[in-house]
Amino acid sequence: MNKARKGYTKEKKIRDELKADGWLICFKSIRWRFGCIDFATIFDIVAFKGQQRKYISSKHFNGYYLEHQDEIKKFKNMYGKDRESYELWIWKSPRWTGRGDNKVWFKGGFIKVVL
Repeated sequence: MNKARKGYTKEKKIRDELKADGWLICFKSIRWRFGCIDFATIFDIVAFKGQQRKYISSKHFNGYYLEHQDEIKKFKNMYGKDRESYELWIWKSPRWTGRGDNKVWFKGGFIKVVL
């Protein structure tokens, strides 16, 4: 599976979870031949629910998400308003954790960081 496809499936999981909670998705990242188009080059999903807005960026669990948090904080400080939520959803893959008899299967899932 290529990286673009993997990212798209994670974003689809986020959108499905938001729709189940009653959020209306008004923007999703667009993939095309030369790359992808994100909202403000940072956010993958923008959702509305009444007067509330949610800006969501999704990343895999690697070192880059720490720099990405700083970018989101800068955007929030420059353009943030009331009733807006800025979130970073980090996907942690399923895997075995621990050693020996303490080995446990971690199901995987999103770590949600609200900034």
